[in-house]
Amino acid sequence: MNEREERISLRADRAKRIFLGGANCAESIWQAFSEGLDQDEQALGNCLASGFGGGLGSGDLCGAIAGGIMVLGLHYGRIPGKPRNEMLKELCQKFYEQAKEELGSVYCRDLRDPEDENYREKCAEIVAKMAALIEKILEEGKENS
Repeated sequence: MNEREERISLRADRAKRIFLGGANCAESIWQAFSEGLDQDEQALGNCLASGFGGGLGSGDLCGAIAGGIMVLGLHYGRIPGKPRNEMLKELCQKFYEQAKEELGSVYCRDLRDPEDENYREKCAEIVAKMAALIEKILEEGKENS
């Protein structure tokens, strides 16, 4: 395993551990990528991510994908009063399309069965896959900027 693959694997494992520790899918992605922020920034991001779990609580957009969009916003989002970073839209679209291709759907209701007692194990795998995908997209974004 090369250094890049190892970094991607470590990030995916971290997100999965956070999820299995009790965080929701969006919170897990946020927490796995927010190290380096101060404690208040990490907490604020986690509060914002909380509402995205379970497909916005309604089975809609997968929370791991929503958390990934938050991470892209952290790196490429607009600061008030500053111009938009065109890379954000491009990278969000890329992430969304690749997530859809990899998972077969972007909707929580299609990806998990809430009646299944073991749905968290399945979701943990999705969280790990989305963390790995975001890590790859962030690396590609750095290479292209």
